[in-house]
Amino acid sequence: MKVFKQFTFDVAHQLPDWPGLHGHSYTAEVWFEGPATDGYVVPESLLSEQVEAVRERLDHSYLNEYIELPTSENIARWIWDQLRPKGPLIRVRVFRGSIGFGVEMDLDDAKAEGRA
Repeated sequence: MKVFKQFTFDVAHQLPDWPGLHGHSYTAEVWFEGPATDGYVVPESLLSEQVEAVRERLDHSYLNEYIELPTSENIARWIWDQLRPKGPLIRVRVFRGSIGFGVEMDLDDAKAEGRA
């Protein structure tokens, strides 16, 4: 069974091809998969607590302070690295709804990068 949690965050960053300081609003989804032991894949209260810690770190932050090249792809990797040790993570999606652009990192991608 699969469960997911969605959250939003607003950040500022600078990129080589967009060197001026600017910001974006993002939505992220994190997906977990496993048996629903005792009725839960991951207890909802635990999932909410772990995701909220990640959201709080991201929201209204300057990403360049902790993500060297803060592209959408690297934001997804960063979220993956924060949550993978917490449970059976299988997918991270990060998207900017205002322009219809997003990225998805799944378990196969993480394995290929040595993150699983």
